[in-house]
Amino acid sequence: MPADSNASPNLIFDGDAVQGQRCASEVTAVDGGVFKPQLLILMLIRMTESLASSSIQLQHFDPSAPPATISARAGIMIGAKTAAHVCTGLIWGRLADWEYCGRKAVIVFGLMASSISILGYGFSQTFVMALTCQILDGALNSTVSMTRCVIAELNPQKRHRARALTLLPLFTNTGHLIGPLIGGFLVSPDKQHNTRSFVSKFPYAAPNIVIAAFHAILALAAIVVVKETLPTQHSHLGSLRRAWARLGPRGLSDRTVREEVVDESSRLLGHQHAETPALSESVASPETAKPATLRFSQIWTFNVVATMAVYFLFHGHSGAFPSLWAIFLSTPVSSTRQQKLSFRLYGGLGMNPRGVGTVMSMQGAISVITQVLLYPTLNDWLGTIRLFRTGLLAFPVTYFIAPFPALVSFYATNQPSNTSRYAITEPCVWVSVAFVLLLYVCGRTGVAPATTLLINDSTPHPSVRATIHTTATIVSSLSRSIFPPIALGMFGHGLRIGFVELGFWFLSGVATLACLASMWVVEGDNGIEG
Repeated sequence: MPADSNASPNLIFDGDAVQGQRCASEVTAVDGGVFKPQLLILMLIRMTESLASSSIQLQHFDPSAPPATISARAGIMIGAKTAAHVCTGLIWGRLADWEYCGRKAVIVFGLMASSISILGYGFSQTFVMALTCQILDGALNSTVSMTRCVIAELNPQKRHRARALTLLPLFTNTGHLIGPLIGGFLVSPDKQHNTRSFVSKFPYAAPNIVIAAFHAILALAAIVVVKETLPTQHSHLGSLRRAWARLGPRGLSDRTVREEVVDESSRLLGHQHAETPALSESVASPETAKPATLRFSQIWTFNVVATMAVYFLFHGHSGAFPSLWAIFLSTPVSSTRQQKLSFRLYGGLGMNPRGVGTVMSMQGAISVITQVLLYPTLNDWLGTIRLFRTGLLAFPVTYFIAPFPALVSFYATNQPSNTSRYAITEPCVWVSVAFVLLLYVCGRTGVAPATTLLINDSTPHPSVRATIHTTATIVSSLSRSIFPPIALGMFGHGLRIGFVELGFWFLSGVATLACLASMWVVEGDNGIEG
């Protein structure tokens, strides 16, 4: 009997040791790069979101429609897709946290739904049909937040998680570059074809077919390659088996679950003699016990709310600046009799479309370089929270000085013929523009990945991680639908009253609020239970 009494604790201790070895091997596997194929698929999935809806022209539905009508329809279409995602995003987050669904199922379903929606979008012949497809795409697709969630869970170590999440903006920018190229090369205007031909009837179908096929291929790849990362699905019992165990006849389901658990325990612990029912229950109970979960009301801790508030303000001003900047670049230079050396600016830089494109390409190039070379080093040196707060400080300064290249452009354009060697010339305009872009990109390089990390680490429990990420996506969508129209409206009013910097200084105020709110944000523990 003494030998037997010592045997049981040793068996349980050995079982814990095996489980510990399993966890250690999982961390080692992540460190060793076993999950690289999964990361590649997830990055490509993120890129597809930038490809979608980039190859259709609203004017095709009504060639006689004026530009104002087309612009209004474009705004309606973008806003409808965003609103649809805001309405359903939290539902997908809760489904991804549900043990009978999971992250992988939401990703695969979203990709297939997007594939069908994009096909319908490409074959649309009316604005209503195109709008319906966009609403369906926004309502049924939550892959952006799910890819962030899964990437964070595949990289439990903070250093690797930071580097993996840094790759997301690179693939997003790649999608923004490739998408318009696909649309430009594959679109087939009907001027060159018979009006009764298929190409003439659906001139924008080809690029959307390619993008939809890409979504479908990635959905199949996700089924094969991507593993489920939901903690409650790490058990050897599958989702369908656990659903049957819960919904089936109680006696049969309990016996089935117990037999599977005992069989699994036997393989882990080695050959052993028959145990008493009490010992079998003690071995089975750790496996069958349901992992702890949080109620919906317990998710919204102070740190989660503070992080979401900063995320709302950050995406509001950083999302509005590119549109405001592009319009400012093309706004005509102020006349000689209006402009004086003062804080009141009456015009922009007067660039042609090629010049605007060059500036935006310059911004993209600087972003890629700083994201790859600068962010990892700064993150290791300063840490996530300090880099986050330091990067936020760059935006109020950037937006405050952003309109003043117009003053440089004014003096470069209206330079007298007998200029001195220190006169303002055209290169001075480009230097001033590059300086503004450098400040903006450096701030965004430090803040954007750090914000994603802080949102992930603010998760109060692993069982609600997908809910946190989908909430962040909803917050981002709301801010991008609120702040850009306000900033553009203030810029237009500033043009009328001779105060162009009004829109930029509004963004500077929003960025200052984000800096103040960041003081209440702390670095979480990634939902690790104490």
